[in-house]
Amino acid sequence: MKENEQYLLKINNLKTYFYTLDGIVRAVEGVSLSIKPGKTIGLVGESGCGKSVTAHSILRLLPLKTCKIIEGEILFQRQNNHEIIDLTKVDPQGSLIRSIRGKEIAMIFQEPMTSLSPVYTVGNQIIEAILLHNQIEYPEAREHAISMLKSVGLGMAESIIDEYPHRLSGGQRQRVMIAMALSCNPSLLIADEPTTALDVTIQAQIMELLKSLQKQFNMAVLIITHNLGVIAEMADEIVVMYLGRIVEKGSLEQVFEKPLHPYTIGLIKSIPIIGNQTKKRLAPIPGSVPDPLAVIEGCAFRLRCPAYKQKECTGHKESPMVEVEPGHYVSCLLYS
Repeated sequence: MKENEQYLLKINNLKTYFYTLDGIVRAVEGVSLSIKPGKTIGLVGESGCGKSVTAHSILRLLPLKTCKIIEGEILFQRQNNHEIIDLTKVDPQGSLIRSIRGKEIAMIFQEPMTSLSPVYTVGNQIIEAILLHNQIEYPEAREHAISMLKSVGLGMAESIIDEYPHRLSGGQRQRVMIAMALSCNPSLLIADEPTTALDVTIQAQIMELLKSLQKQFNMAVLIITHNLGVIAEMADEIVVMYLGRIVEKGSLEQVFEKPLHPYTIGLIKSIPIIGNQTKKRLAPIPGSVPDPLAVIEGCAFRLRCPAYKQKECTGHKESPMVEVEPGHYVSCLLYS
């Protein structure tokens, strides 16, 4: 696996399916992406396109009874010995993945109020993570927790550590989640919609905080969002998902300045521009995401594609991923 050593995480052809009473939901259908140490990947797409399931597949946080990784590999290079392991082959309830979660791969979940336990203080919850992964005593772990709360910009950390989550504001809870995620100095941070339900001012503060902490801890970040503004502030590379598949990926400049896939073009056109003096209406993407239970042959976006419909788009095979320019890939018959 020497060719993968330059990557911290490398996902190859990942397929994650949910088995429901109504049928099979192909939540992730052949996703491939790579994250290098210290870099930020932005995973963007509409709600329900498989972004969060991809993240949960990495950490093996999937419901065991209804969800399975049926194909692909998730190669992760460990911090301590540089061993490369395939996380799809790891027991999701075993000691190996428990030693990785929180310590080597940490995650900020979408809604902090549902991620933090209401019956324990925020300090207890941060300290529990620290004690689990480090051979230290409680007083030292508490001091480290206070230090982490200070590092995420929480004033009066000595008193906040003994507060319950419901007594904190949304922005404070999000900072607590970040402090908890970074408490064991992970090499990869997964941030799933880190600014959801926060007002614009707090969103900007959280983004600036994540950028500064990334430099401080030299960690890679996988940021998941439907907000292209957040992606523009954070990401080195962008991966665009639609209905469980990657339709385009490239550097920040490539995707924003020269979007190729009709879906990516539609996403960018729908962004409001501050100071725009024209009175033109925004150009929304027509239609809605298809039923997740539907088996769509050919291009999954063709039903909503405004101007690029071709007979070949309805074929039995999906469009191959084509490298249009170095590092810029797209899955569309216009370029194949």
